[in-house]
Amino acid sequence: MIKDRILTVEQMKACERRSEELGVPASQLMATAGEKLASHVMHETMADGQPDTPEVLILAGKGNNGGDGLVAANHLHRSGISTKIVLCCGKPTTPAAVKAFDSLNKDIDVMFYDGDNTHPWAEAIDNATIIVDAIFGTGFTGEIERDLQPLFIKLNTYAKRVIACDIPSGVDARSGQAGVLAVQADVTVTMHAKKLGMLLSPGKYFCGYIRVEDIGIPAAAMSDDPIMANEIYAKASMLDDLQLGKKFLTSRKPWAHKGTFGKLVCVCGCRRYIGAAGISATAAMRMGVGLVEVCSTGKVIDSLAANLYECTFNEMKADAEGYMTSENVPAILESLADAKALLLGCGLGHTPETEKLVAELIEKSPVPVILDADGINSLVPNIDVLLKKQSTVILTPHPGELARLCGVSQDEVLADRLKYTYDLSKKYGVTVVAKSSETIVCCADRTEVITAGNTTLSKGGSGDMLAGLIASLTAQTKRSSLINCILACMVMGRAAEVLSTKRSERGILTRDILAYLPFFLKHLEGGED
Repeated sequence: MIKDRILTVEQMKACERRSEELGVPASQLMATAGEKLASHVMHETMADGQPDTPEVLILAGKGNNGGDGLVAANHLHRSGISTKIVLCCGKPTTPAAVKAFDSLNKDIDVMFYDGDNTHPWAEAIDNATIIVDAIFGTGFTGEIERDLQPLFIKLNTYAKRVIACDIPSGVDARSGQAGVLAVQADVTVTMHAKKLGMLLSPGKYFCGYIRVEDIGIPAAAMSDDPIMANEIYAKASMLDDLQLGKKFLTSRKPWAHKGTFGKLVCVCGCRRYIGAAGISATAAMRMGVGLVEVCSTGKVIDSLAANLYECTFNEMKADAEGYMTSENVPAILESLADAKALLLGCGLGHTPETEKLVAELIEKSPVPVILDADGINSLVPNIDVLLKKQSTVILTPHPGELARLCGVSQDEVLADRLKYTYDLSKKYGVTVVAKSSETIVCCADRTEVITAGNTTLSKGGSGDMLAGLIASLTAQTKRSSLINCILACMVMGRAAEVLSTKRSERGILTRDILAYLPFFLKHLEGGED
């Protein structure tokens, strides 16, 4: 069992195949999975609010997920718990599930789903106090078949308590996509490890409380696939705030000066996106960088200078439309001579000239480059310039930008975000921060899924804030880009979560989170928030 790791569907299948090769057959894994599932159901029958004589209903599919449910039914029956089974897709078809079906106690009431709400299966759903969803499991993709839709409507309408086996039926274990009829579970008992789709929206909201169970897969069967992910942060999970602070936030020496904490150059902003430059620069300062130099057009600088007192400014040449041109590369490189990092792209705009600007800076920058927003869009036509980079490059795309970087549709990216994030990172040797409600960070052969955050961040400016936080940490420390990106994502996400306990998520602006950051960082450092 690997509680803190995340497996793709393919990796889990590989583990099962290797288990078979090592002498642990599918039927043995199923026997253990069914026993563990039954144990959770028995625990639920003793919970407050459950009747003295609970009624358990197993909804079983025709594959191995259904087989797990059938094994659980036998255990529950032997324990004296009233248990019924509805075969939702006909009799089992996989060898292990067929074996489980043939071993069922003959006293267990077995019904077949037929789509008719007047038949016994529908009454069984009405009467059950606990329903076990063992219909599809991790093999599900697409939409629930039309013939099965009455079952799912009935289940989601009348079920009192639902325990899902491995993953709620109707949730895609690869992408986290879920249709309107996906099962809303109260508890999900997943086998061996969490599956990626359980951590991604909207699927994670259908899982309820997740329990990971050891089913006897040998350690030697573990997948060595390099895109295996870790869940670095989840609410009420691996790291609490103080652990996070102690682990990542280094102490600041009393004799330190601004040079100790690095200089960051921000090449950001255009006439249309002035605020993006201001947000990213402010975020960088709030995260503790020693000095921020904003390189932008005169229009942007005139707007920002009245509020960003701590920044220095370097006016860049602009075209007639107010966008920076590639003529500015020598001046920017001069500014980078004593800098520790370059933030490129927040509010930059996208023109043929910004494409040249971005390509030249990536190729010539002597310091790490954090590329965001229109910096990414400007990179796309010349993406192979990443192969000529002198320094570390960090890309921070949202799903649309990730699709453009990979040359595929956004739907393709959403169907397998982990794969495209990993492939991009591997091909170009860059760190990729694939932003969404759950952010995937990938560098070399290590991948993290960060679940901190809420809808407070679903507003313009949050991406600029994250880019500024990452750039600030990059300028301050010699830690790996992966760790800096993880820390920035967690700090922003947790700050948003904590602030939203005091204010409505609807009304919190990016500037409110920026203003709260010093208080939250004090909390992480072990003081009061």
